[in-house]
Amino acid sequence: MPTKSAIPTTRQTADERRAEIVRAALTEFAAGGYAGTSTDSIAHRVGVSQPYLFQLYGTKRELFLATVLHAFERTRHVFEDAARRGRADEGPASDVLHAMGEAYMELLSDRDLLRVQLQAYAACGDDDVRTTVREEFARLYAVVRDESGASPEELHHFFAEGMLLNVAASLELGGSPKTWSLGRLLEEAHARGGAA
Repeated sequence: MPTKSAIPTTRQTADERRAEIVRAALTEFAAGGYAGTSTDSIAHRVGVSQPYLFQLYGTKRELFLATVLHAFERTRHVFEDAARRGRADEGPASDVLHAMGEAYMELLSDRDLLRVQLQAYAACGDDDVRTTVREEFARLYAVVRDESGASPEELHHFFAEGMLLNVAASLELGGSPKTWSLGRLLEEAHARGGAA
C-alpha cells in the first residue's frame, strides 16, 4: 500500500504573526477607526483567536499604535527611496521633494494606509495615540527635511500639499492625484445644488 508523503507545514514565528495581524488591523482600523473597530473583527480577519491576539498585543491600544507606526514607517521608507532616486539626478532640493511628492501620490492609492493615517489623527484625543502620532509626524518631517535639504518654506508647502492630497484622496475624486482638482469638486457640488 503506497504511503502518503507528509506535506511539510511551516509555522509562523511570533514576529511573522504580528506583522500579519498588523496588516489585518490596518484594514479594520481604516474602516472603523480606533473606537469603532473590535479586536474580534481583527482576529477573525487574520484567522486567530482573540486571546492569541491579546497574547501578541496586550491591548487594542497597543495594536492600534503598532498599526499607526507601521503606516508611518511605510511612508518614511517611500520618502527615503524617492529621495535616493531624486539625488541620483544631482538636482536641487526641489527635485528631491518632487520625487518624494510623486512617490507619495502613488502611495495614496493604498486606501487602507491613507484612511489609517486619517484615523490616527482623529484618535488623537487619546494621550498615547497623540504622543505617538506627534512623534512619528515629527520623524517623518525630519526625514523629508534631512533627505531633501529643502528650506522651511519648501517643507511647509510640501506638507501642506500632502495634507491637501490626503483630503482629495479620501474624497475619491477619481482619476489620479495629478489630475485632481478641488475647484472641479466645488463646481460639481454647485451643479448638484450643494454648497459652493
